[in-house]
Amino acid sequence: MEEGLRHVFKGELRGRHVETIRIEKHRVKIKEEADLLKLDHPNILRLVPCGNDNDYMYFALELCVGSLNQLFLISDDAQKYSGSMPHHIDALLQLASGLEYIHSKNLVHGNIKPENVLISMGSAGQDETTLKWANFGLTRNIDELGRGRTSPVRENKAWLAPELLSLKLNSTADKREYQETIQSDIFAQGLVFASLLLKGEHLYGSINHENQIPDNIIGRNAINMQKIDGKLRDLYENDLLKKMLKNDPKERMTSTEVVDQLTSIKTQLIEKERELLKLCGSDSRLDVTEKIKNLIQFGINLNAKDNGGRNALHLLCRYYSSSKLSAAIKLVIEGGINVNARDPDGLNAIHSLCRYHSSQNLIDSIQILIQSGIDTTAKTNDGSTTLHYLCRYNSSPHIIDAVEILTKLEVNLMEKDGSGRSAFYYSHFKDTEMKISFDRKKQIGRGSFSVVFKGMFKGREVAVKRVEIHHVDGREEEPMLKLHHRNIVRLLHCEKDDDFRYYALELCVASLDQLFLKSDNPKKYDGPMPRQIVVFSQLAKGLAYIHSERLIHREIKPSNILIMQCPGKYQEIIIKWSDFGLSKSVNEKGLHSWTGVRGTRTWYAPEVLKKLINGKKAEQEEFWGTVQSDVFVLGLVFGYLFLMGEHLYGSSETEIHKNIIKKKPVNMQKIDEKLHKYYEDDLLMKMLEHDPKKRITSKEVVEQLESINNKLTVKEEELRQLCERDSSSGLIEKINDLIQLGIDVNAKDIVGRNALHYLCENNSNSILINTIQLLIREGVDVNAKDNIGRNALHFLCLHNSNSNLLDAIQFLIREGIDVNAKDNDGQNALHFLCWKNSNSNLIDAIQLLIREEIDVNAKSNYGKNALHFLCRFNSNSNLIDAIRLFIQLGIDVNAKRKDGWNALHYLCCNKSNPNLIHAILLFIRHGIPVVSDGDDARSILRDNFGIKNKDEILKLLDEAALV
Repeated sequence: MEEGLRHVFKGELRGRHVETIRIEKHRVKIKEEADLLKLDHPNILRLVPCGNDNDYMYFALELCVGSLNQLFLISDDAQKYSGSMPHHIDALLQLASGLEYIHSKNLVHGNIKPENVLISMGSAGQDETTLKWANFGLTRNIDELGRGRTSPVRENKAWLAPELLSLKLNSTADKREYQETIQSDIFAQGLVFASLLLKGEHLYGSINHENQIPDNIIGRNAINMQKIDGKLRDLYENDLLKKMLKNDPKERMTSTEVVDQLTSIKTQLIEKERELLKLCGSDSRLDVTEKIKNLIQFGINLNAKDNGGRNALHLLCRYYSSSKLSAAIKLVIEGGINVNARDPDGLNAIHSLCRYHSSQNLIDSIQILIQSGIDTTAKTNDGSTTLHYLCRYNSSPHIIDAVEILTKLEVNLMEKDGSGRSAFYYSHFKDTEMKISFDRKKQIGRGSFSVVFKGMFKGREVAVKRVEIHHVDGREEEPMLKLHHRNIVRLLHCEKDDDFRYYALELCVASLDQLFLKSDNPKKYDGPMPRQIVVFSQLAKGLAYIHSERLIHREIKPSNILIMQCPGKYQEIIIKWSDFGLSKSVNEKGLHSWTGVRGTRTWYAPEVLKKLINGKKAEQEEFWGTVQSDVFVLGLVFGYLFLMGEHLYGSSETEIHKNIIKKKPVNMQKIDEKLHKYYEDDLLMKMLEHDPKKRITSKEVVEQLESINNKLTVKEEELRQLCERDSSSGLIEKINDLIQLGIDVNAKDIVGRNALHYLCENNSNSILINTIQLLIREGVDVNAKDNIGRNALHFLCLHNSNSNLLDAIQFLIREGIDVNAKDNDGQNALHFLCWKNSNSNLIDAIQLLIREEIDVNAKSNYGKNALHFLCRFNSNSNLIDAIRLFIQLGIDVNAKRKDGWNALHYLCCNKSNPNLIHAILLFIRHGIPVVSDGDDARSILRDNFGIKNKDEILKLLDEAALV
């Protein structure tokens, strides 16, 4: 292939296929080629020098699969590119980013046209398509004004800016002196953008009649602009194309402004893509085809996927149950969706259709997918074919027709999946073998038509809900299959026999109403609970998610809110919504149809309650309630928690109904005023707003709770600071005030310390015990450790030498603190006590810890026991008594640190101990070696200046060494 003065060949560099450019040496301008070699950007074709000879220089380029002009050639043209392309907004952004980079290097491209945009496969990742600017033969350096001297204007006039065309058409102009600007590149880029949007047509005329294009460019006559869809054009904010195609270069956008505006447009398109996914993922019986059409017209990426890796076609085939399903499928396929796209489990759209769809248009939809080229033989990650999914899960009366269609397409009915079972097996025997097992004696709940048992599924303990088969209408199963959220009880599996439908659900330990049962009730839940703000936030997030999936719960009450204790070391508590038997899909306004008042009679929003009291009936198609009804009842649940099991509006059903209608939450005054005020701007009252239109939304509840939690975080820091610095008699009252706001007494700072750590480290006052007691009563974790592994007992023994030390130690041990806990250096409470405590209560404290079975011979990671610490740091009169006590308790006096030092070595380091000679005599009598692993206690003593009786002590040590 020859391009002007360049010759292009296919070649190979280091085993990789490349294109090789050969350029005559005298044609190469060294400065310009050096600038081109510096260009390193994913959207610019990389130029790599690979040799030269007497006449030519050779450069290697990465091999591309086509150019932009080949994209729109007629189908029988051998040069046509038919491979994948980025979505149009991504294509434009790639090109804009590449040109912005060129301009940032003070270069002008100077030869922008579709054939100089190359298509690369795999350079940005497997199966990724990337557009790259190429052919920089006219690139020039620019000055500080963005101008660059150019060679005479090129012959191809269809892709020139008007200022260059004027020069070309003006025979008297001095072409050699013409100064080209980077804005000429912007105009040409606008023409390339328009060519993409017009599928190969030129914005200013027919490419086959080149002579009319320059006249139209100069005359500002973009004759094909009207062919770009109006909605798409509107989305390209403030006419992006028109701003790039201004005739006056000074009024034209910069390359950075083009990138910024395209980024903004992409953000808008992403929102529209989310809207489409949400629309297709809603269980709606309404006709959504018009809405899908409108979204497609915006030019969205139909292949965008949701968080679960599913595109719009997957979602339609899974959730959309309208008679318009076939029409909706056709729309997205015609819009260019990838019919064979797979989700992370390997399912394509026909798998989803065969698993979840059972209405009368199942067959039509299968046939449309087949006509569109879907791979009917595709297998999922577990080896399942479409027939496996159809026969394993689908109970549609149309299943036989569907099986017949698929078997004609060579989908094998006898092929086995990853479990070793064929579709034939599932069609004949799936109901004879239950995967869910349960014990009928272990009943944990009961409803009108259902019983809940404790059971097993795949080796996991689960709750098994058994529903009488004639009362199963799919209302509960569909939303449970659809909803995937941390704060919603997960449906793990469902199956049936002749009489019942069985649901394997996450096993929870209790429901919210069991918190407030009487203490002698065997069903009362006494286990751990998160703080109120955490419970509120989890409930709000779960409900906001339900509403975002265009569902309304309709059966909110404490008994339908479950408490789950996660298995594992920390046994995290998660609050989960359950019981979706009354869930309803809602329309885009959050409304659902009237089918009579449902739910529990003391947990109604006023708008629902009025329907009940008035006995008002409505037509099936009349929409009445909103998702806001759920928000009101969530407010009732919040109040119920604040009031420890009381209802905000009274006690009896009659009183509650009357007070809800009259807007009288009679028990509101029982909620502590400070707490009530702290829940910003009366969050509770905004949830209990009588008018649903004025009521706060579930999303806004989540946002406000996050704001409240941020404020509580500040208060938690205040608690730690109080425990660190305040030893006044008012400390307990101040802590109580903070606790009433609902703070987390277990909150830690960046070094991992909670309020109890700081209290035990800094407070030696008479109120210490009472303050510890208060924190423990409010749920502080007595065994919590900081980042270096120290618990409250470590801090107490390390820092407290006061008279209340013994009482504090006893209290912590009584409350279950681990007396033998070690920090990250392997040091226990006894090590810390002997390290810092030289007070008169040292002996009693050692005896107390020993009585509580602390390991007297425990060693740190460096091999030091408590005696090492005592001898190194204690210079008090009780040193001798402490050493004697340890010897009586059986401590290993000969224990050595890793470097060979024993307690005697440490004693000889102790500079100010008046009892040194007596302590050394005590050790000598018990046979401790003077020299250990080459380290001599006498050498240490000689280096210890200021020691009284040094000569006498050295004589003692000499005698001991001789022995």
